[in-house]
Amino acid sequence: MHATTGQRTAPSGTALLVLLIGQAMANIDLAIVNLAAPAVSADLHVSSSELTLMVTAYALCSAVLLAPAARLGERQGVRRVYLLGLALFTLASLGCGLAQDTAMLIVGRCLQGAATALMTSQVLVGIHRWFTGPTRARALGWNAVTLSGGAALGQVLGGTIVSADLLGTGWRAVFLLNVPIGAVVLALGAALLPHDRPAAADIRRGDNDVPGTVLLAAATLAVLVPLSVEKPDWIWVLLIAAVPLAVQLARTERRVIAGGGTPALDLRPLSAPAVRWALASFAGTTLTYLAMLYLLSLYLQDHLHLPAWQAGLVPLGWVLAFGAAGPVIGRAPQRVARLLPFAGCAMLTAAYALAPVVPAGGGGAIWPLTAVLCIGGFGLGLTHTALLNLLTTAVPSRFAATLSGTVNTLSTVVGVIGVALFGAVYPWLVDAHWAGAATAWALSCTGLALVAAVCGLAALRAVAASGPAEAEPAPEMVDAAIATGAAVPVFTTEEHPGPSATP
Repeated sequence: MHATTGQRTAPSGTALLVLLIGQAMANIDLAIVNLAAPAVSADLHVSSSELTLMVTAYALCSAVLLAPAARLGERQGVRRVYLLGLALFTLASLGCGLAQDTAMLIVGRCLQGAATALMTSQVLVGIHRWFTGPTRARALGWNAVTLSGGAALGQVLGGTIVSADLLGTGWRAVFLLNVPIGAVVLALGAALLPHDRPAAADIRRGDNDVPGTVLLAAATLAVLVPLSVEKPDWIWVLLIAAVPLAVQLARTERRVIAGGGTPALDLRPLSAPAVRWALASFAGTTLTYLAMLYLLSLYLQDHLHLPAWQAGLVPLGWVLAFGAAGPVIGRAPQRVARLLPFAGCAMLTAAYALAPVVPAGGGGAIWPLTAVLCIGGFGLGLTHTALLNLLTTAVPSRFAATLSGTVNTLSTVVGVIGVALFGAVYPWLVDAHWAGAATAWALSCTGLALVAAVCGLAALRAVAASGPAEAEPAPEMVDAAIATGAAVPVFTTEEHPGPSATP
C-alpha cells in the first residue's frame, strides 16, 4: 500500500456511511432501472435492441473500468476518486432523467456505469485502508448488508416508483431521485472522508499501464457487446477481433512485468491449480445464477402472466439468503468450512432441480418457488464466499487487487454468456411443437442443475489442491462475491428486450 500524504486516521461511522450510501445507490439503481425498462420503452418508443443496450451499457462500462478505477484510486487516493465517481453518477442520473430520446438515455447510462466503477471500486479499498481489526470486520459486515439489501430494496422500489408517477415524472423519477441524494452525500463526503492521496514519491512510474488497460477494455467489449445486443452481421467481426486483442494483451502484460511495472491484467496468480479450479467453479455458478434470473423473468411473466412488480419480488428470497450465508463461513470449524464450496453447489443443484417441480402461480402460489430460490441463494452464498476464502489463501496478498479484478471481469463475461446461451435455447424450446413453456422451463432448469453439479466437482478439486486456509479474506474479494450474488435480473412486462445480463 502506498504511503499517503497525511497520517492515517480512524474515520467515524458517518464516514463509513458515506461510502456505503454510494455503494447502495449503484446497486439500487441497477435493479430499479431493470424494472422501469417497460415504461421507458413505451414512453420513448425504444426498440428491443435499444432497450437491451440501455440496460447492458451500465454493466458493460462498469465492468471494463473497474480495474482501471481501482488503480486510479491507488494513485489519486480513495477520497478523491470516490467523490469524483459520486459527482459523475449524480450528473449522469440527471441527464438520464431529462433524456428526450434513446441516444441521450444510452449515453447517460454509459456515464452512470463509468461513475459506478469509479465509486464502488473505492468502497472496499477505503474500508481496508481506514479500518483495522474488529472495526474493519464490522465495516465489512455492514458493506455486505448494504450490497444484498440494496439489491433487495431496488427490486421493491423499481415498480413502486414507476407506478407512483411522482409529480408526473413516471419512469424519470428512478433517475431524478439520485440527484438530491447524491448532492447531500457529496457534501458529507467532502467533509468527512479522510484525505489519503499518495505522496508523489511513492507512485512508481511503471504503475500506469495504459496500453494494457486499453487492450483489456477492448478485448472485454469485443466479447460482451455481441452477446449483449441483437445479432447483426458485424458481431462476428467483434468476436473474431477478440482473439488477436487477447493475444496482444498477453504480450503487452508480459513486457510490463519484465520491465518491473504493474500490469493491468496479471495472470501469474492463475498458475496454482487451486486457483484455476476455484475460478472455474466460481465462474460456472455465476453463469447459472444470472441465466436463472433471466429465465425466471420470462417464465413468470410470459407463462404465469405475473405483473412485473410481483415477478420482481420472487428473487428477493435468493438475494436475502445469499447475504445470510456469509456469517456461516466465519463460524464454521475449519474441517467443515473446507466442505462448504461443495455443499453450496449441492444446494444450488437441488434448487435448480426443484424449481420446475414446485407449484407456481399467481398470488400466494408463488411462495413455494420463492422458498426454493432461498435454498439456491444460500448455496450460492456458501460457495462463493468459501471459494474466495480459498483464493485468498492460495494467492499471495500482493495479488489481491489483481484477483479481485479477474473475478469481477470473469463474472461479467460468464454472466453474459450464460444469459445469451440459455436465453436463446429457452425461446426455441417454447416455440417447439413438442415442448412448450413448461417443458422449456423444466429442461432449462435441468441444464442449470447439471452445470452446478459440475461446479461442485470443480470445487472439490480446488479444495483438494489447496492447503489449510489461514489467510484473512481480502475485502476486495468479499466484495466481488457479494456483488455477484446480489445481482438482479432484467424484468419487463409484455415484451422482453432479448438476452442480456446485469451482473
